[in-house]
Amino acid sequence: MDLALLARIVAAASLAPSVHNTQPARWHFPADGSILVMADLTRQLPAGDPLGRDMGVSCGAAVEGALMALADAGIASHAVEELWPFDDTVSFPGFRLAARIVTSGEAQPSALTTHVASRFTWRTHFKPAPAAATQALGAWASGTEDVTLAQAPGDLAMLAALADEAGMFFFRDRAFRAELLEWMRLSRSHPRYQEDGLNLDALRMSALEGLGARAVLGSKLFEALDAIGLGKAVTGERSKTLSASAIALFHRPREESPVASGRAFYRFWLNLTRLGFAAWPLAALADHAASAEICARHFAIPSERRLINVLRAGIGGAAPKRARLPAQSMIL
Repeated sequence: MDLALLARIVAAASLAPSVHNTQPARWHFPADGSILVMADLTRQLPAGDPLGRDMGVSCGAAVEGALMALADAGIASHAVEELWPFDDTVSFPGFRLAARIVTSGEAQPSALTTHVASRFTWRTHFKPAPAAATQALGAWASGTEDVTLAQAPGDLAMLAALADEAGMFFFRDRAFRAELLEWMRLSRSHPRYQEDGLNLDALRMSALEGLGARAVLGSKLFEALDAIGLGKAVTGERSKTLSASAIALFHRPREESPVASGRAFYRFWLNLTRLGFAAWPLAALADHAASAEICARHFAIPSERRLINVLRAGIGGAAPKRARLPAQSMIL
């Protein structure tokens, strides 16, 4: 593989979803022809992801993106060696090894590759989905053990209320709010507006709304509003959640590595895209232990499975322009 091809693979892999669009995956190409994937520890979220699971899932999604890009170039992956469980932060100081991809032989493109460019997060009200699309979504979900689909109005209402409560648990943590603001690009003049984080376009915010978000989340005003019962009015997304055609709960074996879960998560999201749906995570439902337990009980998710993420699915509008780091900056 020449340098141009390597850069194309990294650029394609970077299109995978990552928490807060932190894009933690970094790439090293040893002389033996393998691909070493690692997490940039400066992109971990100490308040929102203290154990690094979300970072591992993000790296796993990038690994899956690289495998699809390799296959699209006709290159097969002989094996993916899991390195995340070893917690190796010594081999490359400042980074945690995630996986090693060993390439060998030829491959045919993945059927999901054609949907990579169309996948995006839609962070506002959805439009109603055609009946045929919701039926196809239900049929697909019923055929996979990783997805539990909520479509009944009562289930959607329950999840919308629970998600707003779980979200408040995190928003009441000043460190969490500061960390979120650090990754929000609330001004178009931000030097990394088009590179990473959550910018105004991705958040579906106007410049004025961005100023308001910073004023509330970045000061003691949020605590004051919360004290008089208005905190949830600021952070709540109930009406937007209820506009979704369905909510998909994605779960994997509890003992599985975050990297392996991330690979499966990317395929899950691309299948939603294939079926014509935009998606928007309700990550608080998975990140808040009590809420995840309530979801597991309500939807009879087996105890040996871990809730990885929850996605609202519906019909969105035009996709916002992607904010992505230059490929060369992610190659070590």
